[in-house]
Amino acid sequence: MMNIQMLKNKLPFIVTLACCVTVAGLAAGVRAADSADAAEAAAVVSPKQVIVLDAGHGGLDSGCVAVNGTYEKDVNLDIVKDLGALLTLNGYDVVYTRTEDISIYDDGVEGVRNQKVSDMENRLEIVQSYPDSVFISVHQNQFTQSEYFGGQMFYTTNNSANFRLARTMQELFSQIQPGNDREIKLIDNGLYLFKNTKQPALLIECGFLSNPNDAANLSDPQYRKKVAFTIFTGLEKFFGEEADDQTKQDVKSKEKKESGETEGLLYMQ
Repeated sequence: MMNIQMLKNKLPFIVTLACCVTVAGLAAGVRAADSADAAEAAAVVSPKQVIVLDAGHGGLDSGCVAVNGTYEKDVNLDIVKDLGALLTLNGYDVVYTRTEDISIYDDGVEGVRNQKVSDMENRLEIVQSYPDSVFISVHQNQFTQSEYFGGQMFYTTNNSANFRLARTMQELFSQIQPGNDREIKLIDNGLYLFKNTKQPALLIECGFLSNPNDAANLSDPQYRKKVAFTIFTGLEKFFGEEADDQTKQDVKSKEKKESGETEGLLYMQ
């Protein structure tokens, strides 16, 4: 009888405890579900890195002509399309200034010079429409002396990341072009597209069409795919280094914050 009475007395407490446990479990479940939903939502809306790809020249503007007759405009476009396919396959959002053998000047513009000016203005408008992008312009080099060869990177100081992007890409080109000891080159105020571009931007001269060996290589679709993959690898490495730098900064910031909080607690004691 005593045990039954004690059980009756404790029953409200037991019921209350059970309710608390149930509520706590439900709350934890809701929090977990909310966290999962939030993570899923973040993953869905997480923006892709935009890469603006510019195949230099096009249409009546052939660019330079290789010693074997290959047009620069065709080499540029082929490399850019291969590069764009690689980037898209790996989750990047790719924007092209051209995907055909055309010049993108406005309708009604007459005269070669005016068409070239209009073409460059329209390319710049595309680039500036994506201020958070990385801009890559692909070209081929030419010189009066045929012995010069190899890819070379050109950059501006408009963005602090440009030097690192150029250096990374130059190192990779030297690996696929034996003997290429060319150095990255500053072009501040030298080229219309680049002096007006604020996001990370790089002009890539993939080789010299005036050099017989470079011309033969760049006329080969398989070699152009190799160049495209090299540029893709350079971008991946660039973004990887950027992420590592951000992680290091976050760690330093956290350590500094924790150190400051500890000092404050010690002072208060």
